[in-house]
Amino acid sequence: MCRPLREQARSHRYCGAFAANTNNLNKDICTTVATYSLVIRRLMIVSLTIVVSRAITSPLLTLFLSNKLGLNQQDVGLLLGIAVFIATLLALYGGYVIDRLEKRRLLILAMLSSAIGFVLLTFAKNLYLTTATLVITETASALFLIGSKAILSENLPMGQRAKAFSLRYTLTNIGYATGPMLGVVIAGVYPIAPFLIAGGIAFFSIFLMIGIPRDSAQTPAIGQPQSFLKTLVTLKNDRTLIMFTCGCLLSTVVHGRYTLYLSQYLLVTHDSKRALEIMAALLACNAISVILLQYQIGRFLNREKLRYWIVAGTSLFILGLIGFSLANSMVSWCVAMFIFTLGEMIIYPAEFLFVDTLAPEELRGSYYGAQNLAALGGALSPVICGFLLMHTPAPTMFYALSALTAMGGLLCFMSGRRVAIVQK
Repeated sequence: MCRPLREQARSHRYCGAFAANTNNLNKDICTTVATYSLVIRRLMIVSLTIVVSRAITSPLLTLFLSNKLGLNQQDVGLLLGIAVFIATLLALYGGYVIDRLEKRRLLILAMLSSAIGFVLLTFAKNLYLTTATLVITETASALFLIGSKAILSENLPMGQRAKAFSLRYTLTNIGYATGPMLGVVIAGVYPIAPFLIAGGIAFFSIFLMIGIPRDSAQTPAIGQPQSFLKTLVTLKNDRTLIMFTCGCLLSTVVHGRYTLYLSQYLLVTHDSKRALEIMAALLACNAISVILLQYQIGRFLNREKLRYWIVAGTSLFILGLIGFSLANSMVSWCVAMFIFTLGEMIIYPAEFLFVDTLAPEELRGSYYGAQNLAALGGALSPVICGFLLMHTPAPTMFYALSALTAMGGLLCFMSGRRVAIVQK
């Protein structure tokens, strides 16, 4: 672990060089957070801690499963894909439940499930128990994401939502600036410790949400709630939502689980030690870029030009993927990651704003749950990439992903035009 530690030391020095430039940004963030209600402030903090718990394990999960279960990269990809697929389907019903029940309790349940799942993963010694554990953690993550989006929407006026979501995304990426490097260091001492620590962080985060009063804005919709079947019919009849979700699904194949397919690629093309070094640098580059720029970019997003922003984000994804396929040094890897991250910084808040524009007040959770079906792209990603890595030259994976994200961007642009026409 000596070389990774040296790389991480360099990363810390690199981060330190930017500290002076981020003082104003930190002041803006602190000032903005202070103006929010207790619900939003606690939600921002919990979003950070939950992401830290996941980030600690993210660069280690593929290698951990491969070593623990003796699976090759294609089988690991299939296992992760199945877990994400099941969790995404469960989250569709979870979105409906979020509209009906108190969101605070559901977020607490999601965090508790994450804590239990991370701990159980260290005891999993067979394929079935491991799959069940991964489903628990993935479902909990999806429910937390859907619930937190719904809370942001109903506790903030429309004009503040894009800025708040970008701020939340900035804070969560602070977790990715520290979590993966911390996980790699801890794993070098005791391999299962990152998973135990992740479970502990998720558990203690519960106490932050317990402090939120029940009589906040997070109350079920007034009136007689419609059944889950009728909600599904409503979602099915919204063709713009369906087109946009399909576009997001194709794009999510690329950006939803990029840490998994990048680690798969690196494990195929490099030894495990070098792969960990590159992954630590890429995740740090991604997180630092988001911390510096996400909040600023989010301030410029507007609903009237969302489709053009999505085209810009898609184009940056494609450029980043091509950069990955050509990368042959740490610098070239980081440059490609920076370009890829610019696309990520545009796409995430743009998707949130788009669904927020479509969703009726009483069905926000259901709409976010339906759009979360795009996470099936994350389930397909390790499967597709594992197959391509096994049967084609390794760089082919990035060109296939470029084609998929181009198709997804086109569908999102077309759905954006439909919304623009309706608004006119």
